[in-house]
Amino acid sequence: MTSDSILVRAGTMLLTDGSGDVRPSAGATHGLYLDDVRHVSTWHLAGGVPDGASSLVVAGATAGSSRRSTALVPPTTRNQPTDVLVVRNQEVSHEGLVERWRVTRTAPGPARVRLLLTVGADFVDQFAVRSDGRTYPVTCARTAVPRRDGVVLAATVSYGATSLEHTTVVSARPAPSHVRAGDESVLEWDLSLETGDSVTIDVTASVPGRAGEPPAAAGAPSGAAAAPGAASRALDDLDALVMPCPGVDGLAVPAAGAPWFMTLFGRDSIIASLLAHDERPQLLRDVVRALAATQASSDEPERLAQPGKIVHEVRVGDLARLGLVPYARYYGTVDATALFLVALGALDPESARTDGLQNAARSAVAWLRGPGGLDGGGFVTYRPDPEGLINQGWKDSHDAVVFRDGTLADGPIALCEVQGYAWRGLTDTARLARTVWGDAAWADELDRLAQELRTRFVERFWMDDVQFPALALDGDGRQVDALASNAGHLLWSGILDPRRARAVTDRLMAPEFRTGFGIRTLAAGQAPYAPTSYHNGSVWPHDTMLAAVGMHESGMTREARIVAGELHDAASAFDGRLPELFAGFGREEFPVPVRYAHAGVPQAWAAAAAVAAARLVAHPADEG
Repeated sequence: MTSDSILVRAGTMLLTDGSGDVRPSAGATHGLYLDDVRHVSTWHLAGGVPDGASSLVVAGATAGSSRRSTALVPPTTRNQPTDVLVVRNQEVSHEGLVERWRVTRTAPGPARVRLLLTVGADFVDQFAVRSDGRTYPVTCARTAVPRRDGVVLAATVSYGATSLEHTTVVSARPAPSHVRAGDESVLEWDLSLETGDSVTIDVTASVPGRAGEPPAAAGAPSGAAAAPGAASRALDDLDALVMPCPGVDGLAVPAAGAPWFMTLFGRDSIIASLLAHDERPQLLRDVVRALAATQASSDEPERLAQPGKIVHEVRVGDLARLGLVPYARYYGTVDATALFLVALGALDPESARTDGLQNAARSAVAWLRGPGGLDGGGFVTYRPDPEGLINQGWKDSHDAVVFRDGTLADGPIALCEVQGYAWRGLTDTARLARTVWGDAAWADELDRLAQELRTRFVERFWMDDVQFPALALDGDGRQVDALASNAGHLLWSGILDPRRARAVTDRLMAPEFRTGFGIRTLAAGQAPYAPTSYHNGSVWPHDTMLAAVGMHESGMTREARIVAGELHDAASAFDGRLPELFAGFGREEFPVPVRYAHAGVPQAWAAAAAVAAARLVAHPADEG
C-alpha cells in the first residue's frame, strides 16, 4: 500500500510522498504536472533547531481531492519533545501549487528555527517520466534565476528547428532570508520563536499565463441535495478532474484520471459523464461539444484518423506538440464514435438541435458504416495498431481479447459491446433525426440499420450452449468464446431481447463473475483468468456499474441494486475513492477489496460509478 499523495484540480496534478515532498530519484514519477509537463521535479521541505535542518516526519494528515494538510515534526528520540510543529497545507489549482506553512515553537524556551525548501524543475514530458522504455531525441536547456522572494525556473525544450519555452515561478511571503539558485535551488528562512509562537509562510509554484479556473461545468444543479457518504468524495474527485478542454476554448471536460490521463479521452469522458449525468448534467453537454470539435475530418494513418471518427485522446505536452508521439489527437479507439452518438442522444433536445452537432452525428454514422466496417462486414471492427494500441476497446491490454482456452484473438476484431453501442447510437440518432432535426427519411434508414445489426448480432455472437454472448469475433469470424463482463454493456445498450437479457443477468450474478464487491472482467474458471490481471479477472467499477444500470433499465431492479450495493461497499472500503480497478478476489477470499498495485486514483469513470451506485442503491422503485 503506497503512502503517495495525489492532488488534482483543473488539469493540474501534484504527486508527492506522504509528507508532501517531491524527491528526485532514479525513475521517480513525483512532481507537479501541468499540460503533461513536469513543472516541479524537486520540492523538499526540511526544518528544525538549533543550527541544522533535517527532513521532517509525518505526524498526521488529512486530504481531499485538491487539498492536503500534513502535520510535520523533526525526528526525535522517545522521551524528547519536538522543537517545532509545521502544519503544511497544500492546494493545487489551474495555475499550479499553493502552500501555507504554520510553524509553531512547541518546546520550552526561545529558539532559532531554520526552514529549507529545495526546489527544481526538469520540465520533462510525462511520456518520458513514465519510463516505458521509449526515449525521445529532445534537448533541454534549463536556467534558475534567483529573486528576492524566490526563484524563476525556466527551460527551452528543442527538437529540430522547433523550441518550446517553459517557466515555473517559485515565490514566498514573507521572502526567504537567503536564496541560492542552481540545478536544485534552496530557499532558506531563519526564524526566532518563543514557546507557543507561530509564523505563517506562503509559497507558490505557478506557471505564467494559466490564470483562471475552467468554465463552470461541474457544479451541482441549483437546489440539488448534497451527496451522501462515499458518493460525496466521489463527486469531489469528479469535480477536481474537470479541466479546460485541451485545444477547444470555452469548454470544461472531465480528465480521464490521474496520474497519466489528465486530459480528454473520448470513451472515458463520455462514460463518466453519462454515469454522473443526474448530478453533473453540464459535463455531458461540454464533452459532446468537445468531441464534435475534435472529430477527425481527414485520413491520417499515423494517428488512425478517418473522417467522422471520434478522438481517443488529446495531448498538449511537449512530445505531442513536437510530433514525437502521435497522441496530439489520437484516434485509436473503435468504440468512441458509437458512444458519441449515445451521448448525443442523452442530451436534452434543445442542446442537440444545433447544425454543428447534427453534422457531427452524420459524420459519425458515416464512419460507422464506412471505415468502421458496418456496411462492409456487418459489424464495427478494428485492426490492431502495432505503433499504438493493439486492442482498441475499453479493455485495451494486449491479452484482453482472448478465447476461453487462453489463445489470443487475431485479425480484425469485432467486440460484442461495440455492436451494442452502435445499435443504441443508431437508434438514438434515428430519434433525434425524426424529432429534432426533421429528417424522417434518414431516421427510417437508421432504424433499419439498427434492426439489421441487432438481428446479425444474435445470429453471430450468441452462444446457445452457455446462453451468453461471445466476447468478440476474430478475423476469421470465429466466436471468441471467453465469458467476459463486456456482456454487461449489452444490457446497458439495450441490444438484447428480454430473454437474453435475463440470461446474461443470471450469469453475471453467478459466483464465477460476482465477487461481492463488483463483477469480474473475466469469469473465474477459464484458462486466462487471473484476479490480479488488468482485464482478465479484475473488477473495474465503471464496467460493473454499466451492467447494473443495464439490469435496472431491463427491469431487473433487484439484481441491479444488489450489484450497485456491493460496489457501494467497495467504495466505502476505499474511503469513497474507488480506484480505476481492483483485484477480483471474492468477499469469501478476503473481507475487503484488494488493491491493484498500479491502479490510478482518482479516475473519472470510477468516481462516476460510485455516484451512480449510490443513486441506484437509493432508488425507490419496486424491485423486479
